[in-house]
Amino acid sequence: MSIQVNFDKHCREANEWLLEIGARAGYPDRTDWAYGCLKAVLHTLRDRTTIEEVFQLSAQLPVLIRGIYFEGYKPFGKPDKLNAEEFMSRIRADMGNSNPITAEEAFRVILEMLYDRTSTGEMDDIRGQMPKAIQNIWNKYRPLEMEDKWDE
Repeated sequence: MSIQVNFDKHCREANEWLLEIGARAGYPDRTDWAYGCLKAVLHTLRDRTTIEEVFQLSAQLPVLIRGIYFEGYKPFGKPDKLNAEEFMSRIRADMGNSNPITAEEAFRVILEMLYDRTSTGEMDDIRGQMPKAIQNIWNKYRPLEMEDKWDE
């Protein structure tokens, strides 16, 4: 039995992510910078998250984005203990010196993408694992949904 693998579909899907990230960051033609943002933020989130949540999020990512997410992953000793400054510094360092996008902007853009393309519940689970200082940064870009306080 022969099964066809549609790599073109997976490449198109990953490219769509990069184009959208670039557009959201204000650099629609720079997929290289978008890729740097995606990889840096995904890896920093992944390394600060429990193994269980890492795998739950990965199940919702497109195939090639999932590959980027797991590239170089060493699950031993996770999650890494990072405060907010270390968290943002790691994003900045992993983006590289030639990327003009700030760590904060990269974090914002990738959070938007993840909330738009994966489940809100999963992203909120990951947020809940972060120290308060990282949650505060997160909340600037994606406030928690308020419960409906209207009783009828």
